[in-house]
Amino acid sequence: MSSVLQRRPVGRPRDPAIDRALLTTTLAEMAAHGFTGMSIDRISERAGIGKPAIYRRFADKAALAIAALALVAVGEGPAATGDLVEDLTRQLLLANGNLESNGSVPLLGALLAERDRQPGLIAMYRERLFRPRAEKIVALLKDARLRGELRPEVDAEAASLLLLGFLAASYVADRPVDDAGARAAVRQVIEGLRA
Repeated sequence: MSSVLQRRPVGRPRDPAIDRALLTTTLAEMAAHGFTGMSIDRISERAGIGKPAIYRRFADKAALAIAALALVAVGEGPAATGDLVEDLTRQLLLANGNLESNGSVPLLGALLAERDRQPGLIAMYRERLFRPRAEKIVALLKDARLRGELRPEVDAEAASLLLLGFLAASYVADRPVDDAGARAAVRQVIEGLRA
């Protein structure tokens, strides 16, 4: 007999169906009302999940919104097709779609405004949403560099920030991001990185 006792987790295991219903309802709520208009009461009512169950899973509205937006990014499919301009354009359009359709821009603004008081929230956004997107772009750039499409000294991380920065600058300039605009931005950046 082992001298180490195995402890059972305390309480019931979390039901993934409840988690999924909660996150999809949150996405619908954010699409309808934006982050600032999003209501935990409405989410609770629409999903049929009590508020205590929501707050056992998520500390606050921002944490719930971040988890819901991360759910969107999970189902995007593979990042690479072999055509660098197409692949990078797709990543920008996916990121923009996430920002546009799910109320992520106001959420990011709120998180940035609160970053000194609640640094954990922007860190969560960075880890669950920004970093996975940036890593996909970095991987595409590094693969292109290995194939000889880009100069060997290209800093893939810096180039990924340039591309993602295009989205933020487009919002500030009030310039809608469409397929042609994203493709033009990608081509401009890649042109400067070509071998």
